[in-house]
Amino acid sequence: MKKMKKAALIFGTGLCLAVGTGGTLAYLGDTGQVANRLTFAGEKGLDAVLTEPSWNPQKGLLTVPGSSVAKDPQITNTSELNMNELAALKCEFVYSQNCPDKSKRGKVLSAQDMEKVVQVYTIDYNSDDAAKGEWVRFAEQKKTDPVQYFYYSKVLKRNLNGTGETTVPLFTKVWVDKKVNNRRQTWIQKMGGVEIKISGQILQQMTGEEYFGLNNPKSAYEAGLFHF
Repeated sequence: MKKMKKAALIFGTGLCLAVGTGGTLAYLGDTGQVANRLTFAGEKGLDAVLTEPSWNPQKGLLTVPGSSVAKDPQITNTSELNMNELAALKCEFVYSQNCPDKSKRGKVLSAQDMEKVVQVYTIDYNSDDAAKGEWVRFAEQKKTDPVQYFYYSKVLKRNLNGTGETTVPLFTKVWVDKKVNNRRQTWIQKMGGVEIKISGQILQQMTGEEYFGLNNPKSAYEAGLFHF
């Protein structure tokens, strides 16, 4: 049997839930966007970009109770070939570089600290809305997990006469409920801030290729092809 050749594209972006002084939560800062590309079949093949149209890193926003920040990570198929794509994202919550415990900086939050984070920050994940659900959180995962994986339930098509299809955002905003008190804010301060890192994977979709799991997003997920 001829071995199937597969190609994957990895890319990422991030934001930081930092803390300030005087018991207030500071602004969210973007760490930048990176799109990595690779060559497929001797030409420019798999290509995608992760963007956040509503996010304004220059503006910033004080995340005090009752405030919100627009944040809308989404993927666009930018392949120059007639190549449809399957997409998945990983969302990681990690300790910032301001964490008092230097050994934790850049590492994934503990389950206990993640529980505290979700009591301060709320994220409107598309996967959690029964009326939407274009993004599907991997089985047995929940929003309180410090690392979460999602796959896009639709195939991203490529329009050779223009820009390819774009996913709906994984989420659209991050906010702090008005009921969040100083005690909960202190939890985040003691951590030194929390960073959200998002990375993605793109696979070439092959119509009718059910054996290798590349026919559709669900098959690719069930075949374990989305891994980071």
